[in-house]
Amino acid sequence: MSSSHSIGLLSVGAAALLAANVYVRRPEAPQQVQTPPAMAVDHLKPTSTEVKAPAESGASTEGLSRGATATTSAPPAFQWATVESSDYKQYVANLRAIGFPEELIRSVIIADIDKLYAPREEALKVKPVPHDAPMDQRQSYPTAEKMERILQLREVRLEKQAVLEEILGAYVPREILRAPMSRNYEAYEYAISLLPPEKRDAAQLIQENEFVADDMQKIQYPNHADELEAYRRSYEARNQALMEILTPEEFERYEMNTTPAGTELARRVIGMEPTEAEMLAMFRVAYEYWVATGGVYGRWRASPVPPEQIAAAEQRLEAGLREALGPERYLDYQMATSDTGQQLRNLAARYELPREALAQAFELQKEAEGVAKTIARLNRGGASDLQASGNQAPLQIQLADLEQKMQQVLGANVWQAWQDGRRNQVELKP
Repeated sequence: MSSSHSIGLLSVGAAALLAANVYVRRPEAPQQVQTPPAMAVDHLKPTSTEVKAPAESGASTEGLSRGATATTSAPPAFQWATVESSDYKQYVANLRAIGFPEELIRSVIIADIDKLYAPREEALKVKPVPHDAPMDQRQSYPTAEKMERILQLREVRLEKQAVLEEILGAYVPREILRAPMSRNYEAYEYAISLLPPEKRDAAQLIQENEFVADDMQKIQYPNHADELEAYRRSYEARNQALMEILTPEEFERYEMNTTPAGTELARRVIGMEPTEAEMLAMFRVAYEYWVATGGVYGRWRASPVPPEQIAAAEQRLEAGLREALGPERYLDYQMATSDTGQQLRNLAARYELPREALAQAFELQKEAEGVAKTIARLNRGGASDLQASGNQAPLQIQLADLEQKMQQVLGANVWQAWQDGRRNQVELKP
């Protein structure tokens, strides 16, 4: 349906809400409403609903001579018909002229047009799978029929967006196209919302086209190696198209907010509360690690790499983060991204532990955990009891020494609380 077809009428409830707000926000003096030329959206007709607001009280002293008796006269009742128009654009202009807040106007108009387009959209949507369905059912595999319906749905939403922007005279965001395969679509919507308004529609179309290409390639290339190579090509084409409309800084932030290397990093460092500059610095290091360990754009370790290459990349990751953040903030990063660090940080907040003591306790606990893992590995090694006992004896002494040092750093009360907390872990599994 084109924007010249009949869409429908504004609900009486919405009109009543608007009328109530007119009474509250009506200006002191009436304003002349100018009627603009007829618009392409003049077929969008709000419901003609007359709503009378209570008259405002007050007396006018204009024209009275000294000693004269003042008389009160209530202003005429508000007539909703003076605001309404058969043209939605004129209707919005009238609401603005009498002082309606822009946010309320947008909310009511968008909600109304959404409702009118809902039947067409629902007919094209892929039916959602229940959240408790088996995993093989929750992962909706693409088909040519599904992809065709998704593209038709996008055309309907593009039409609706154009109608809304013509009525409101401003940019209106459009819900991002969701293809059958699972993705972090919310991250893409967030990244697009951070772009300058004049670039959002173009960036969204480019990104959606990559979604469609990626899903279609899963149909066209049953062989994983062929499909992965096609994915590389479509993603590189997406990058090239985005870089033609975005600045290098905008593109880097878009990647940080959409690629798993960036979104997973943001999730892990929540307790650290990094600045934007720190996030960018960490993302650059994390993305290098992502690629070095076999990551292909949005796919985690899609290309197999030797274990020693992964181990070397992990060392470079930690060194790079330490250099990018400095010692103080790198400690915050470590505590935010480890269970031990989070537990110690909570303990420090509870007992007002000085930062220096917290840093010392964290380093001692990390070393103690390393020794404990070595002891556990020896126990699993299959050596004789005598040999295992001989190898473990120095390690047990070292572990006891580390625990004693940590107790001295924390103090007896905090150390006891730390031990109790470690023993009483909460089990959240059903």
